[in-house]
Amino acid sequence: MEEPQGNTVKVICETTKGPFDIVVQPGWSPHGAARFLQLLDDGHFDNLPLFRCVANFLCQFGSIPPRPNAKSYATIPDDPKLPHLRNFRRGYLSFAGNGEHSRATHMFITLGDNLDNLGTMPWETPFGYVTDAGMQNTVSRFTTSYGDIPPWGGGPEPQKIEAPDGAWYLKLKFPALDYITSCRRA
Repeated sequence: MEEPQGNTVKVICETTKGPFDIVVQPGWSPHGAARFLQLLDDGHFDNLPLFRCVANFLCQFGSIPPRPNAKSYATIPDDPKLPHLRNFRRGYLSFAGNGEHSRATHMFITLGDNLDNLGTMPWETPFGYVTDAGMQNTVSRFTTSYGDIPPWGGGPEPQKIEAPDGAWYLKLKFPALDYITSCRRA
């Protein structure tokens, strides 16, 4: 994994499979790192479903069932791409998006190395990584049996997660789904 650089922020996340540590690298993706830390400080990661975990590809999170007093977030601008980070490695954290300047709350952890289709879009810039121990002991154990989201697989639909009965939808249809239960600065 990359060596931590100056101004890194360490984060500890608890999940249904155990803890993992994140090293946030603001120099890699300043807007992405700032948004991640804003979400962290706002409690966005409390009981957050890991709804799109595809073996050797990625594990995505960010869709939440409705919560009382939930905050909404505007999109953030894309960050400049750093050439040495173009080839995503296992454990990188990046925001997911669906067009330029579309990053808001969805992000993913890469579960494989040298994924040719990741890092090609303007919004895909890693802002940090999960430590090797966290990948091995926790992230590698996340449930991937549901596969990708429709139409590519049988996993949960993000729109249904965010619907008023989203929590029930996940519990009834995807009982083995893993969750981030909390995250905090170390």
